[in-house]
Order: sequence, then C-alpha cells, then structure tokens
Amino acid sequence: MSQPKPLTKLVRPLPKGQITLPIEFRRRLKIDDKTILSLSLKGSKIEILPLRPMSRKADLREYEEDEIQTFLNEDRLDPKTAGKVRRLLRKTA
Repeated sequence: MSQPKPLTKLVRPLPKGQITLPIEFRRRLKIDDKTILSLSLKGSKIEILPLRPMSRKADLREYEEDEIQTFLNEDRLDPKTAGKVRRLLRKTA
C-alpha cells in the first residue's frame, strides 16, 4: 500500500492565535469537533496529534513490584509522592 501524498497548506492565525485545520487534513486524520488534539512545541516546530481512545481489546500488562520500584527510582520521585503512587497502583490490582 502506498503512502498518501504529503499535504502542505499555508494558514494565517487569527488575532487570538486560532488557526483552521484544512479540510483535507481533517478528513485524512478523521478529525472532527469531538477530537482532542495534543500540541507539542519541538524546537521551532509545532506538532499536532489527534488523540484516539485505546481499544478495550488492547492488551495491558501488569507490572511487578520490582518493576514499579525501578520506575519510581528512575523518575526520582520524592518519598511522599512515591508512596502515593504505590498506594494508587495497588488499588487498581
């Protein structure tokens, strides 16, 4: 299957910074008025990604206590926050 042809459009922000996403972009990405968009500033570029809900069929894995501890250590959370995270993760098990 071939990749769709890249799209480029020029848009001008309105006085309050609003822009309109061209219809071709919205159609290709299936963006409607209920779609949540994630905006990221990466250097001098703005990345806009439509967020999609996870499928209920998506496989989620459970983490072992030692994996959770590794994550907490790598994130360098303060002890109070780390304890709260541990309690919240145990409640979902």
